[in-house]
Amino acid sequence: MFHDLTSSSLLLPLGLFLFLAVSLVLAVWSIVADIAGRRRRSKPLNTYQRMRRKAKKGDPRACMACAEMLEKRTGGAPDKPHLIHRYLNQAFNIWYSQARRGDGYAALKLAEICNFGQTYPEFTKYAHRAYRTALAVNEANAEAGDIDGCAYAGYQYRYGLGCATDYDKAADYLQRAADMGHAASMKLLADLYLNGLKPKPDPVTAAKLVRQAALTGDPEALERVGDNHLDCLGERPSRELAYFWYALAAHKGRRQAMRKLEALEQGWTPRQLRDIQDRLASFMPA
Repeated sequence: MFHDLTSSSLLLPLGLFLFLAVSLVLAVWSIVADIAGRRRRSKPLNTYQRMRRKAKKGDPRACMACAEMLEKRTGGAPDKPHLIHRYLNQAFNIWYSQARRGDGYAALKLAEICNFGQTYPEFTKYAHRAYRTALAVNEANAEAGDIDGCAYAGYQYRYGLGCATDYDKAADYLQRAADMGHAASMKLLADLYLNGLKPKPDPVTAAKLVRQAALTGDPEALERVGDNHLDCLGERPSRELAYFWYALAAHKGRRQAMRKLEALEQGWTPRQLRDIQDRLASFMPA
């Protein structure tokens, strides 16, 4: 009898304790699920907010992007112009340490910060001085055989950044970078052959350079090969070949190429389009 009473008296608080524990777990689970649900239903981040997250992690390009969006009030940036200098200073400090180690790209970005708010070809005296310093770094790197040094030195001579514009020197540096496989230099050199390097435009040489860049997988160059086929600029005129190159560029996320694909598709019947898309599956760029 005494044993039965003792067992009953112990079971009651134990049951109450288990009941309260289960209730507490369910309550906590409900709160967590509610918070998670709210997060899932929250609005997606705008461009400025995405760049701000990267900037907080020390990405100097993101810092520059935030400063530009704040200045122009684009990308969802708030009306807080006082933040511009904070982001510029953060980017400057990062690139300054890299430039001191001989990074020509970082030296160029320092010059861009010094010229922030100005529109090319206008330069502040600090920017012009910074561009001259960047040119010295890039020419030294180019003489050492560095591909980026050749590319950036060519870029500076092409646009007169820290120097007088010199198409011949630009072409020399860009050709050296192109020979080492630098796609951006191939495209810029192609532009020189179309505009300014010689008395008459040379679309054939320009088209070869653009195609060479496209074969590296560069999305913009892939699209430009399509343009050349469509506009008969150094390539055989062909709407079908233009479609194939646009498709390759679109596959790499090039939105302009996607729109050009749609425009071409409107000029074909459904049967013609199916035939072209079937042939696209076996298309090999060369």
